[in-house]
Amino acid sequence: MSTSFSLVNKTAESKVYVSLSSPEAQLKKIITEHHFNRRLEILLPSDIYDGQLQSLIELNGISFGTNSKYYHTTTSLGSFLKSEYLDPFIKQNNCLVLSLGSIDRDDVYCIYDGVLRLSLRKETFERAGLQGKLSSYSKSRYIVQFDLRRPSMVLGNKAFDRLVWATENSPLRQPVQFLVRTYLAAKSSSSLPELPVALNAVPYEPTCLISHYSDEVIVPPLYPNKSVLQFKASKYHSVDRRIRSEYAVEVLKEGLLHILEWTALLSVESERIQASNQIDPLLSTYQVFADDNDDENDPKRRSCKVTKIAIEGFLGVDMVYDMFKSLQDRLPMISWAVFTVNGFEDAPVSWKSDEHSFLISGDNDYAIVIRPGRTANNDRSTIVYEIVGSADAHS
Repeated sequence: MSTSFSLVNKTAESKVYVSLSSPEAQLKKIITEHHFNRRLEILLPSDIYDGQLQSLIELNGISFGTNSKYYHTTTSLGSFLKSEYLDPFIKQNNCLVLSLGSIDRDDVYCIYDGVLRLSLRKETFERAGLQGKLSSYSKSRYIVQFDLRRPSMVLGNKAFDRLVWATENSPLRQPVQFLVRTYLAAKSSSSLPELPVALNAVPYEPTCLISHYSDEVIVPPLYPNKSVLQFKASKYHSVDRRIRSEYAVEVLKEGLLHILEWTALLSVESERIQASNQIDPLLSTYQVFADDNDDENDPKRRSCKVTKIAIEGFLGVDMVYDMFKSLQDRLPMISWAVFTVNGFEDAPVSWKSDEHSFLISGDNDYAIVIRPGRTANNDRSTIVYEIVGSADAHS
């Protein structure tokens, strides 16, 4: 059974939502509804990588099983509304389009699943004359949306004609930088045509860097609900059941935050989590989270070498999900792994259609900690962290 709750208060710069032992369907939803991904990182024991997972990465690139190519172009928004792009890539197949402006200062756009979403400055919105709604996080921004797959989205339709006019006669006509990724529809048996020459799109492949940590790191117990911070009742007076329950929740939250902090330190290869760490407590008091009866021979706290696989580019959800499933299927049941995905900080949305903004923090990430063993429902045991900035509709 999955348990979900928030780890931080409403005044924090970022929001962290956590789910324990999520079923496969929920894991798939979290991954496939997070459309705009710029980095994928996998951390796991080096001996497991060498023995079980090296085949995930081919010598000549990335074994995703799908086309991983994406494009960079500088053009106007109207280029994607012309029939030579709109018909084959949006209406008949699929594409991801993301502008590279700053969501706090510029007009930013994105397309996925055939839907065009615009986050516009007030001046642009008024001059374009489009229908939209006020942003949830700013009185000087507006959100506009068009489903380009609707049969009515053709020349001659009043709403579509107005959109085309706006891309030619308002600030929307200005060329901006875009990232573009195209892929076939699920049931398509044909191949994708080449991108229109007018886009002047330059193709790129994701970059992949594999690094092996030189020092062993301490791996904490990944089951915070079994931590040392259990409530000890006083022998002099009884304790209300509600207080016990509230305390248990706070203990669980603290343990989950410790694990999230450990994954971040692991990602940057911090010396603080190395088995050989001898830092003076006056300089740093951090210690890897441990149980009360923890010792060097405890398998839950063993130290090991770690391998990091870091992939960067414009990563589609099909690519990310294929990578996660391959990792999950090949990872031995006795082992652990951390699967982290970072989104674009200036994307107009985070998950699905949830409005995203930068303001204080543009966090737009999630991390899946795969724990040893299975749940009662025979799913792989996991901890899922969803991290977004405070100005984000995702919850």
